[in-house]
Formats: sequence, C-alpha cells, structure tokens
Amino acid sequence: MKRKIPWTAAVSIAAVTAAVTVSLTYGYAMDSFNRKVADVDARQALYTKLSEIDRKVRQDYFGKVDETSLRDGLCTGYVAGLGDPHAQYLSAEKYKAYRDSSRSGGTGAGVTTVQDGDGNMEVIEVAPGSPAEKAGVKKGDTIIAVNGDDVARITYAAALNQLDGPAGTKVTFRLLRAAQGAASAAAAQPVEITVVRGDYRVQTVAASLLSGNVGFLKISRFAEDTPAEFNGALARLMRGGASGLVIDLRNNSSGSMAAAAAVLDTLLPAGNTVLSRDRAGRVTVESASKANEIPLPLSVLVNGGTSGAAEVFAADVRDFRKGVLVGEKTAGNSAKTAAVPLSDGSAVVLPVAEYLPAGKKPFGGTGLSAEVEKALPEKQRALLERNGLAPEQDAQVAAAVAALARQGAALRRAPADARS
Repeated sequence: MKRKIPWTAAVSIAAVTAAVTVSLTYGYAMDSFNRKVADVDARQALYTKLSEIDRKVRQDYFGKVDETSLRDGLCTGYVAGLGDPHAQYLSAEKYKAYRDSSRSGGTGAGVTTVQDGDGNMEVIEVAPGSPAEKAGVKKGDTIIAVNGDDVARITYAAALNQLDGPAGTKVTFRLLRAAQGAASAAAAQPVEITVVRGDYRVQTVAASLLSGNVGFLKISRFAEDTPAEFNGALARLMRGGASGLVIDLRNNSSGSMAAAAAVLDTLLPAGNTVLSRDRAGRVTVESASKANEIPLPLSVLVNGGTSGAAEVFAADVRDFRKGVLVGEKTAGNSAKTAAVPLSDGSAVVLPVAEYLPAGKKPFGGTGLSAEVEKALPEKQRALLERNGLAPEQDAQVAAAVAALARQGAALRRAPADARS
C-alpha cells in the first residue's frame, strides 16, 4: 500500500530542493563570473603594462624604433611567455616557410649545417640542384658570416634563420674552405659567395643492401614525397633479395605525421597507427593502416635526435610487434601542433593535443627507450652528425642487423661488430 506524503511536507521538500538548486546555480554562476573577471583583470593588467612600456620607450629611447621589428618582437615574446617549446609566433615570411616545411625541399639556399666548436656553421649537405650548389657552396665548407654578420656574434640560431627566404632574394656567405690537399683546417681559405635563394628539393630516403641481404633505409625526415621514395626504394631492395629491414630514424626530428603514417601503412598489418588526445582527454584516431604488411622483420634505429613523427613511427613498429628499437632513448616530443593564421599573414603555432602510438602509451617528455641499447663511440657520433658515417662502420647499424638475425632474418653472413 502506497503511503501518501502530507501536502505540507511536499511543499517543504520542494522549497528545500528549490533553495539547493538556486544555491548551486548561484555558486556556479559566481564561480564562472569570478573566473571571467579575473581573466579580464589579468588582460587589462597586461595591456596596461605594455602601454606603459610603449609610452616610456617612445618618450626616452635614444634610437630609432622599427615598428615592424617591434611588433614581431612583441608577438614573439608573448608566445614565448607560455613557456612551451612547441609554441611559436611566425612572421608572414616565416609562416610561408612553415607551410612549405612538409614539402620535400624548400625555398632558400639549400644547405644543411651543424654548429662547429667555434660556433660557426659547418656545411654537411648541399641539396643537389639547389641555389647553394649552383653558387659553388660545398660540403665541408664552414660559414663564418652571413650577410656580413659574424655567425659566432649573432648566434648560430640567428644565422640559421637567414638561410631560407623568398625566391629571388640574396644571401651572402663568407666561408672557410680547406685548400685542396691541405692536411688541416689551418690552411682554410676565406671565400665569399652570394646565393640567390630559390626552390630546391631534398631526397628524404636513402637505401642500400647490407650484409648481403639486409635492406638499409635511412629516412632523414618525413615529407610529402617520402612515402613514394620509400616504396620505390623498398621495391628495389626486395628485388635484390632483402630478408630484413633496418630503418634509420636517427636525427629525424621534423616532418609530416601524415607522411609517417603512409609509410607505416606499407609495413604494418591492419590497425590504428596514429592517435591524438586533447586536453579534455578525448582520443581521436588520426590514421590507420590496411592489411597489406611487408612480411619482413624490422629493426628501427633511434637516438636523442629522433622526435615527433619519427617517434610515433618507431613506437608503432614496437606496439605492432613488427620489429625492435635499437640505439638510444628518443627526444620525447609528442606535441600535435596547429598553425593559427592571423589577419596580417603571420601565424601562431600552438600545441593542441598530444600524439599517441597504437599502444596509446604516452611518450611526451620521457621518450622511447631502445629495446636493444647501443651507444655510438664518440668518433662515430661526430661522423653521424655530419652525415659522414658509412653504415658498414656504424656500431648501431651492426647491432640492428644482429637484432634482425635474432628475429629470424636469413642473413648470408654474420654482422660485423663495428667498434672504431
């Protein structure tokens, strides 16, 4: 039998419920309002301080104010204030270069450099057919000044930013070039070369057969042409009788996640390969492979310069149990970034999510550990940084080939242990 609630009690319950509802709603509304007020106050304080600085500079600064440099510097500083290494402000010119970065090439001089012990720029690669090659820049040259500014004075990073630029513009290098037959850098001769910037293309995949029947594929970066380059090189290696693959991702620190996923599609069985997780915790599948895997064991070479798309690639090979990681711990860069265009043609690049591999195990900030740990001797490490280490003399390549043998690859001869 149902018990009836007295109407006075019902009214009391309704009143209490309404009061609680109003209280909760009011509390939530006030909390939201206070957050908005705090946000407005913070913004107002920021604008007030910037206005005060601007007023003082224009009133007291002895030099001339370059409005464009001031604006770009202000925007750069604002984004730098986030304290996130993956966030950056790009001027209109740099934003164009950023959009071109997924191409297998770029617009500029067409040289790849590393910083030497004196803070100068050592040329380790000149893109074939590039403006730099046409102007006479050679591998092994040391750039000591760019457009009249000493590299060591303006910093390596600042000099690096001057290499690329709009087609048709000029950049002048003062460089040191060792005299032919000279035994030391002391005999280097200063040379001044002017390069007219233009479009150039870079081959991103290099391939060869090692140990008789091991396919070696070095991917320098993931760009729009990388999948086609990789598939062409892989077909040649398989025709040559490759029974296993060593994929070298060392120092691969930039490029397109879509290109990396396309290469994975060739190697892996069906399954999700690239996922992302936003700040609300929502996971989205970005890419998946189809059931067309290559029936060969893999060893993937990684080191501290392996970053971003290359890390997802390596983690997927591990998660699909398709191969092993050989070398050293990776960089730990899992940031998914998006470029937000601004009204004047510039842009802000912001991390909007983190990438996850097939196994969904985060690696941001921690990196991936190699399953077969192998450090390079210092002499070999220096050669690798300068693209001068032959695979046959590479201790990590030897370890990767040995790992293939343990996975069942039928090697025609045992891998050598390169120690020098």
